[in-house]
Amino acid sequence: MHRFHSRISLALVVSLACACASRGPGADEPCSLYSVDARQFKFKPQLANVEVKWFDEWTSRYGETLPEPLPPQKNWQHPILSNRYAGTMHEDSFASDVSDFPGPVPSNTKVGYFHVLEKGKRLSGMAPLFTFLDDQTVVTISFGRDAATLLVIDISTPPPRVIDSIDIPGRGYKMRQVAGTKGRLSVFRDTSGGAYSYLDSTGHVYVPGANDTIIRIPIRNRKVVRDEMVFLNLGVAVQKGTIVEEILDKKPKDNKLTAIMPDADGRVWFTSKFGVVGVIDSLGEKSEDGCPPIYAAAIQLFGVEEKIRKLFSPLPEGADEFFVEANKAHEEQDLEKFPELRARFRHLFLGKSEFAEQIQNSFSVGPDGVYIVSNIALYKLRFNAETKRIEFDPNWRPTYAKGDLFYDNDHKIKPGHLNDGSGTTPTLVGDRFVAIVDNGPESVHLNVFRQTDGALVSKLPLFEPGKGAVENSVVAYHDHLVVGNTYGYLDPFKENPTAGGLMRFDFDHSKGQYVQREGWPAAGHIDAKTATPKLSTSRGLIYVYQREEELTQGHHDWVLTAIDFRTGWRVFSIKGYFNDGEFDDNVLRIVERASLGKGNYDRKVFNNIWGTFTFGPDNTVYLGAYRGFLRFWSDDEMP
Repeated sequence: MHRFHSRISLALVVSLACACASRGPGADEPCSLYSVDARQFKFKPQLANVEVKWFDEWTSRYGETLPEPLPPQKNWQHPILSNRYAGTMHEDSFASDVSDFPGPVPSNTKVGYFHVLEKGKRLSGMAPLFTFLDDQTVVTISFGRDAATLLVIDISTPPPRVIDSIDIPGRGYKMRQVAGTKGRLSVFRDTSGGAYSYLDSTGHVYVPGANDTIIRIPIRNRKVVRDEMVFLNLGVAVQKGTIVEEILDKKPKDNKLTAIMPDADGRVWFTSKFGVVGVIDSLGEKSEDGCPPIYAAAIQLFGVEEKIRKLFSPLPEGADEFFVEANKAHEEQDLEKFPELRARFRHLFLGKSEFAEQIQNSFSVGPDGVYIVSNIALYKLRFNAETKRIEFDPNWRPTYAKGDLFYDNDHKIKPGHLNDGSGTTPTLVGDRFVAIVDNGPESVHLNVFRQTDGALVSKLPLFEPGKGAVENSVVAYHDHLVVGNTYGYLDPFKENPTAGGLMRFDFDHSKGQYVQREGWPAAGHIDAKTATPKLSTSRGLIYVYQREEELTQGHHDWVLTAIDFRTGWRVFSIKGYFNDGEFDDNVLRIVERASLGKGNYDRKVFNNIWGTFTFGPDNTVYLGAYRGFLRFWSDDEMP
């Protein structure tokens, strides 16, 4: 698993070089050691002011006490990822967003701001994910507008300090794009460049670079092993699968890698924004060039006939001939034929439409398959080691033909969505179900399917019609699902008034379906508009990061709110904040205004901007923020 050691597939010999000031492979090298110049990463840890609030709805019933713990989650353990720490953005390969680590409580509570001081290409520095080597070491990625840095951070004692750092390829955005509304939205809707990286149990970080590369970064003794970093170029695989330059009048570079994760056997899967699905077969035979074979397919060609019949009616003349050729290309997984097929697809079905199947979210991995959602459908795929092909799970084919796996979609980007489809990474519910949220025209729906055959189990409307969107994954704990509304969260320059809402669904075994848990949450307005809600079983609390309804000094401040999972009562909240002038940033006032607009800059920097939060050791929550990340922590026991 940990060594790219066999030959590259002949059809996918890579011809791109690294574009990140590195000394990576040459133009004809598919892979090589990855090397970047060392430099000092600039940061400053800063303690924020803290305000802790107990909610009367809870204390009037239970006093200033905490809920009883919940039984630990017992899911299948991925053999490659850590069995203790979060290895991915969504805690585990199931994307359950459930942790057995205890979160912070109102006991000597503190909030620290890891303040990134990088400027220029590395402004702002927001960290979208957190993984852990051990109880003393967190690994994250600092994202700037045009560059990114992997950080290894010592958290053994406050304040945190950077032990090591490595530059990784950036996404290439110009300052004028961030300053302009249209360009800014494009930046915030781009999930490429490492947000969906992962850390395996042996200390190897796998990063999908923004230039069609995967970088494997080994960490030992809390230091990056620089002479063992590996750079694998997937440029040809991605470019042959791209449809952007012909259908969307964009450049091939727009088809960026979005996510990577190993399957149950240890082969690394990857996806790109415009539909490439691939497998790096690190278990294949060795070859002299030291590179693994790569097998790639286009998501557009999986079930192509069923999708087109579902989406286009009546079918034009020539459609049947197109189906024959497309199905043949899919069976052979021949990306060489894909440029011609996509041109014919556009001619037959699209005209001047900009319709294109995309993969914007991460994917999930179970013991028997990989679950991927596009802006059209949900897929369960697997790799056939004998034929060297990516395949549908055969038990899902009949359901696919029925059309159940094409979810409701008006193909519009709702405010609070990143693209015109489902905003959810598929969430696996034990070994039974997989859950996503659709993009229905009036109401969005929670869709729950059986893992065995893809059959639709439940389809339930979410939130108020016309005011619902879900860009975060569904939280899955035993028989319970929790969904947060992101509708209206659009632009960090603005307050983004949002409808909010949090809903819980419980599986009714007698009905064989999910039903809404009425009266949950029990009180208050819950508005988890940007970070996925997460459950701490050892606390019995589900945590959400939201804005306060009341203004403080003219601003709706950000707070971490803890809700009793059993009853839905709000228990307490923790707010970190800076008063005017206390956030000692090192950028010019004009840059402040160009990045977060006028006024309340010291409070706006707590904006989460689509980053996640993660439970860590010692009663902590790590949460991405505009200029770095936040760390909430507390004593273990209540006084």
